[in-house]
Amino acid sequence: MSLPLRKDLDPKLTWDLNLLFKDQESFEKAIVAYQKDLQTISQYQGKLNQEKQLLSMLQLLEKIFAQLTWLNDFGFLGYEVDKNNPVYEENNYKLLAIYDETKKALSFIEVELANLDPNYLQSFVESQSGAAYQRYLDKIYMNREHVLSLEVESALSSINSQLFNQYRLSNVLKYQDLHFEDFTCRGKTYANTFAGFEGDYEVDLDPELRHAAWDSFHQGLAKYQNTAAHLYISHVQTEKAISKLRGYDSVIDYLLSDQEVSREAYDRQIDVIMTHLAPVMQRYAKLLATKHGLSKISLADIKIPYSTQEPKKISIQASRQMIQDALSIFGSEYRQIIERAFEERWIDYPMNQSKSTGGFCSTVYQGPSYILLNWTGLLSEVLVLAHELGHAGHFQLSYQYQKATTPEASLYFIEAPSTANEVFMCHYLLSKDLDDEERANLVGEFISRTYFHNMVTHLLEADFQRKVYLAVDRGENLNAQKLNQFFKETLEQFWQEVVEINPGAELTWMRQPHYYMGLYSYTYSAGLTIGTQIGRKIANHDHETIQAWLDVLKAGGSMKPLDLAKAAGVDMSNDQALRDTIAYVDHLLDYLK
Repeated sequence: MSLPLRKDLDPKLTWDLNLLFKDQESFEKAIVAYQKDLQTISQYQGKLNQEKQLLSMLQLLEKIFAQLTWLNDFGFLGYEVDKNNPVYEENNYKLLAIYDETKKALSFIEVELANLDPNYLQSFVESQSGAAYQRYLDKIYMNREHVLSLEVESALSSINSQLFNQYRLSNVLKYQDLHFEDFTCRGKTYANTFAGFEGDYEVDLDPELRHAAWDSFHQGLAKYQNTAAHLYISHVQTEKAISKLRGYDSVIDYLLSDQEVSREAYDRQIDVIMTHLAPVMQRYAKLLATKHGLSKISLADIKIPYSTQEPKKISIQASRQMIQDALSIFGSEYRQIIERAFEERWIDYPMNQSKSTGGFCSTVYQGPSYILLNWTGLLSEVLVLAHELGHAGHFQLSYQYQKATTPEASLYFIEAPSTANEVFMCHYLLSKDLDDEERANLVGEFISRTYFHNMVTHLLEADFQRKVYLAVDRGENLNAQKLNQFFKETLEQFWQEVVEINPGAELTWMRQPHYYMGLYSYTYSAGLTIGTQIGRKIANHDHETIQAWLDVLKAGGSMKPLDLAKAAGVDMSNDQALRDTIAYVDHLLDYLK
């Protein structure tokens, strides 16, 4: 059965983008108003060495950044749920042009600030009006050695969307060009899609259907692997060229600089998990095989739920009640955010043709936090919703309490609030009156959704991604075969002989968009390391931790990521928190014996 068209969905189950602009005309008028503000900022060029002018520029910059988030979500989110809609596609193209225009117009700011006298900047941030901008100015000053001349920065800004258009093109390939052959199981024919495979077939309890869907899906991917590889390789080579231009020896160091994370912390996160979590998850794979009576377990089986019973479907209304009850522990301010998300239609639930897969949250400055889901009604999807509402709660608080110049925490920290919600949500459900079988099934869901997804799926991506960047740093030529080799090596290293690597598994790099978002994949495990420590304390009603956590959520980008973690009570300067998290996962497996 094929997915419905967007126009055939119940609007009550979709997000309401008219909270941003009432119609297309209002959106286009807002673009014109934005462009006028953008032109105005040029009056400050060459004058940032005057405190009054600097303050005035920063205030206008805040307005521009805030306006841009509203334009971004209206132009971007419509396209994310209906890529076949020509109006949404045109809005997306307009947005790309706006970003290039914005980067070019603002390019003088970083160049001038990087070259100002540090004593002058220090005096400015010590003033009453300038103190709020210290973090923004500090980040630019710390990066000053890698800022180029105004002419070069302006040129790069004006062609940014052309330089980095590979992600957009990969989405065209994934959602508009790539099609899968129908497959047959037990005399019945099934249509295959990205959303259908990832949301239903790969978790289906019928092994014959699961493996038939796997073959159909990966045969479809294989037809487009060379095009997909060309796009991804072009992206990383462009990143390498920019990093070299900015004076970095390694593209990895270039990408980590914006996260304010050391190379040591990055490598440690990947290496510790590949070494110490791998045997724990191999143990999980064996328990899963035993539970389902499988003589051997393969990657086509590894995503199935632990329970052998047909999974219960949870209604949207029931999931809402479940989540609101659990998250009420965070107090009235956080609770109101969650309530608004449901009442004001921030959430887009149903699957439809050409809608992006997976889930995400996108927030406008002092506006809605939009959440994309592909609702299946399974408990795993409830955890996804709790995860995305963790992002929403974080962004709502940070956008309310922080300047638009530094509203968001480092990417390294960004998954901590979302995964903390998952961990706490599972503890909340485990606190209910359950028998041993129910408890084991819930723990199995907890491991497969929260820990497998964030610490295995995304970490394997990260290990693969590191291989690619190291090869680029060495100047090696890459192609689809090399990418396949890298991913297969990662899978074999992690799973050893315990899990069979099915043909097609080497193409897994084609499935996720994270490779086009810098060093994002490894941050899921970093966030979950923090989230595990916080979520467990909150589950024990540690009110001191709850208050500290809310304060950290409000801090946004005003602190470095390791400082945010420390303020919440988690030390990420070494591997102890990560090892504790791995030990906790190993402990959870005891429930599955």
